[in-house]
Amino acid sequence: MTTIVEMPLKFNANIKKINDSREEFYRDIKTSQIITFTVEFFADCFANDPRQLKAVNVRLYQVAQSQRPHVNHYAFTWEDLPRKEDENWSGFRAKVDRHLKKFLLDLKDTTNAIEGKIL
Repeated sequence: MTTIVEMPLKFNANIKKINDSREEFYRDIKTSQIITFTVEFFADCFANDPRQLKAVNVRLYQVAQSQRPHVNHYAFTWEDLPRKEDENWSGFRAKVDRHLKKFLLDLKDTTNAIEGKIL
């Protein structure tokens, strides 16, 4: 059976922080039919440096019958992790990269998340 839905051209610009509302995030995942994610990397002037994750953006699409999809946008960024005063920038970036990669691995293991955007 095929279902056709009309996707909105604009999404709610209200971005929720995953760290602020983890229970709500995982509850919304259970009721979402489509889960997409995009990643952002720290910018670096040296092309030979390994790319390190800076942020993960997750969109949860909840499609109700005969209605437009409800889209929730969540973000997990480098700003959500505390930086110690004695921690240097490269060490902090490596810590952020580890945390975000672990989050992505957990997301991929527990859901059928798709990398990229629908629109």
